[in-house]
Amino acid sequence: FPVTIKDGNDNNTGRKLGDAKLTIKAAVGIASSVPGAVIKVSSGTYIEDNPIKLTPQMSVVGDSLREVSITPLNANQDLFHVAPGNYITEMSYTGSLDAGKAVFAFDPDVVRYSDQSPYIRNCTNFIPNSIGLKIDGNKVIGPTKSMVTDSFTQYNQGGIGVSITNSGYAQLVSLFTICDDIAVFCGSGGACDLTNSNVIALS
Repeated sequence: FPVTIKDGNDNNTGRKLGDAKLTIKAAVGIASSVPGAVIKVSSGTYIEDNPIKLTPQMSVVGDSLREVSITPLNANQDLFHVAPGNYITEMSYTGSLDAGKAVFAFDPDVVRYSDQSPYIRNCTNFIPNSIGLKIDGNKVIGPTKSMVTDSFTQYNQGGIGVSITNSGYAQLVSLFTICDDIAVFCGSGGACDLTNSNVIALS
């Protein structure tokens, strides 16, 4: 399901490159009923009517970390609501979110059973005051109240890199946080494994 800023249109079918959608949210809307759907995002800057609510086993794959930028339209809402088995990669996040709002969070409106963690890989969060990953164990049920990340860099001044609460869990590999207020927060039974990661505080 292709998305392109160049000649995409949300009135297109979104089923082939020559008939691509303009926004990720529109592509997700038509792909939600397709098991294992892959949203392929071409280079460009996308302003999205967030939250973008992903369905289970859906992937959102950008052309390149440096060339795909996602900006939330609504600062008072999370950017992505993730589901079991999601895979998100090769994108950067820019713009603004209100304090406490997240780039990635479980969907608070649909509490799903999860036996496979959402996986965020090779992405960069540039949104100040935001939470990169908000893992609230009360928003999902099952054995894996968790998210997994690899190579997630965050330059989110005043924000939180990862927030894990209510018996949530995270496997964090190569998490690099710069200028945020809290790198990783665990509370109310939240826990994580943290490997090959750095916190950089700039005065």
